[in-house]
Amino acid sequence: MKPAAFIAFCLSVAPAAANPITQVPYDLVAQAASGLIDFESFPVLPEPGQAIAGAIHAPGAILGAALIGQSLVAQDVFAVLDGEPKPPPRVVQPPTRPPLAVAFHAGFGSNAAFPLGPDGFTQRSGRGEGSVAISFDAPTQSFALRLHLDYSDPLGSRPPPGPVWLSFYDKDATLLHTDTLMPAHGVQSFGFLSSTPVAAISLTHQDPGGIAIDDIRYSLDSLTN
Repeated sequence: MKPAAFIAFCLSVAPAAANPITQVPYDLVAQAASGLIDFESFPVLPEPGQAIAGAIHAPGAILGAALIGQSLVAQDVFAVLDGEPKPPPRVVQPPTRPPLAVAFHAGFGSNAAFPLGPDGFTQRSGRGEGSVAISFDAPTQSFALRLHLDYSDPLGSRPPPGPVWLSFYDKDATLLHTDTLMPAHGVQSFGFLSSTPVAAISLTHQDPGGIAIDDIRYSLDSLTN
């Protein structure tokens, strides 16, 4: 069975439940979803790389820090999202600071994005401590991403990685589900299928070492049908 057909099959046989979001292997989504944000169009620069002044536009999607109706609030060194998105949920560019930085990331072996927290691009404590939001031109039912949470710590001198929260919204900006991830150190890959079309996703976290994000996958099928 082809990957796209297999995804459709998984959605068709998924039991009806209050939670429409199912976590699946990253590769299952990657093989079938033609939408990709991998940051390779940016210059290859060592960390800290470059701050990106505006939202990042890709075929069928926009990447930034928050959705319209949400505001960024500082919580210690982290940026958290306050308020509810307004329909239709779309990425908004915060006017006060760049939301993301892009740099070559040794863990991924390629360019990656670092969401910028309250301390901003110029401070090490600001790089990787921000939020991420992505909105889709047409709703998708498959989504995947790769995260890096700090580097391995064989001596155990650093705190363990913190939680990552992914919130999924439909076209009316209604919250479908919030998934709590507890990644380990290093690169982690996650995939998701939804029985309800997803129009936007937000990501917040409390990882002490800061996160990097790469290889975001999503379906473009609804744009071409």
